[in-house]
Amino acid sequence: MNIIKQKGTSTVEFAMMLPILLMLIFMVSELGTMFYRLNAVTKSVQDAARYLSDVSVGQKITLTNAQVKNLVCSGDVGGVGAQIVPECQDKLVLDPVPSSASGHVTVSARYPADWILAGAVIAFLNLSGEPMELRASSIVRFTQ
Repeated sequence: MNIIKQKGTSTVEFAMMLPILLMLIFMVSELGTMFYRLNAVTKSVQDAARYLSDVSVGQKITLTNAQVKNLVCSGDVGGVGAQIVPECQDKLVLDPVPSSASGHVTVSARYPADWILAGAVIAFLNLSGEPMELRASSIVRFTQ
């Protein structure tokens, strides 16, 4: 075996594998970002439902839809805190507005999360250009 003829083969092999490795790294980062956003939305919906079960008087929810959206997005009714996910106030949809049927508070939300590397991932996986819709729901019993 002639060693001189094999010079540069590892460079060629690396150049062939580099696009696949980069795509895997980017896909893992996209997946991690989606899981982070799903966890953040789910946790904030749970916290909002817990808060609403405490502040509701006589099993009647007295907060407006905008205040509940502020509560889910920033953790307070006034909406002064940092938003949990990008463009939460614009994208988050409450469906339906929190209800108080049968002694429980139900809060459900949808958040369309955009891909970070939309063009590359969508083209590689033949996905539609639509954002992934993250859904979260929580039911909490009224405090006694």
